[in-house]
Amino acid sequence: MKPLHLKGAATLAVVALVGIGYQTAMGSEGAPKQPSPAAATAWKVSHHSESLSAEMTDVAPVSADEGWAIGTSQGDDGSGEVEHVLLHRAGEEWKKSALPEGARDGAVYQIEASSPDNVWLFGEGGPGEGKPFAFRWDGEQWKPVDGPPSINLWGTRPATVLGPDDVWVLDGGQMGVAHHWNGSKWTDTELPAKATSVGGSSGDDVWAVGYRDTEDDGGSMSQPAAMHWDGKAWKLAETPEYNFPDPAPPEETASLESVVAVSEDEVWAVGSHTFNHGEGGPEPEEESILLRWDGAEWKEAPAAAADKATMEAASDGAGGLVLSRSAHMTAAGDVREITKHDPVPGRSGKVEEVDKKQKFWPTETALVPGTRQVWSSGVIELGAHGDANFRRAAVLSYDTE
Repeated sequence: MKPLHLKGAATLAVVALVGIGYQTAMGSEGAPKQPSPAAATAWKVSHHSESLSAEMTDVAPVSADEGWAIGTSQGDDGSGEVEHVLLHRAGEEWKKSALPEGARDGAVYQIEASSPDNVWLFGEGGPGEGKPFAFRWDGEQWKPVDGPPSINLWGTRPATVLGPDDVWVLDGGQMGVAHHWNGSKWTDTELPAKATSVGGSSGDDVWAVGYRDTEDDGGSMSQPAAMHWDGKAWKLAETPEYNFPDPAPPEETASLESVVAVSEDEVWAVGSHTFNHGEGGPEPEEESILLRWDGAEWKEAPAAAADKATMEAASDGAGGLVLSRSAHMTAAGDVREITKHDPVPGRSGKVEEVDKKQKFWPTETALVPGTRQVWSSGVIELGAHGDANFRRAAVLSYDTE
């Protein structure tokens, strides 16, 4: 299933970009410096589980009042078998929906959609099988589809759905291979580099991001890689390189881990520049990577925004990016705070004083089509408080305007 991406989440702080507007930082000429806006609106909890030991692992909005989400649930004390959960929102309320037959004995890991009548559910079969499966919702019912040969179920956004006959899935064993569904069968395509995430805005505008091996060059072990599908072939696009100053730390790596494809001239990629700690030698500060494709080239976003970006980043619907659970970068380049959600009932069934310390950990965030709202799946958690601890599965919404 999708892991909780906690990298950097515990240390998130929100600041405005200083001294330069975003457009100027990205290379545009004459962009005026924008004033820092007030704090953004807060997250709103649209669903939380009854179980105190549960999580939502993925969400797929399809319209302003419809979407799907998947997750897991156990007994309140974390005991018992893990139950895989499918939620459907049709209107204002999220309701539990039956998993399609054939998926009930397995595990569901990924849900993606291109429209209300084209929703795809990916997972693996029951005990002893472990074969990938796929189901497609046609607006009325779930129908089985041949599963891809393999799927990178632990990756960040390892599948993208562009149409009933246009689906890309990254391979689970060979990071340089992608599987494509053309409506009747899966075909394999070799990628020019290793991929960890894939996304697209149309059938001839798909991006896969990851890394390319550079150890043989005598420097870092890897550099970021961004690969573009133009409808005919995958081609590697040039991306910025990252190197720590000499003396370099051990096993230095730079890679991209998540991609958000909005349009042919707006694509975002999030990654990191790190090294193997504790091996001796220098210990420089790690770098967060945030890149934007403007239709012609990949450029670095300002460091103040990159520092806040997580793998669950999502488009805000107006040229900006919801960077994390607590930061939103507008199209003008300002980074503003997203206020914390109101606490949900804790283990007592009420909101006690200790419950004000709850935190939301997102697993996926996505723009709701045709709106300026994003939905985020994840966990509302209270930890390190003894008998008051809990983990409720949750779906939250945030208005980016």
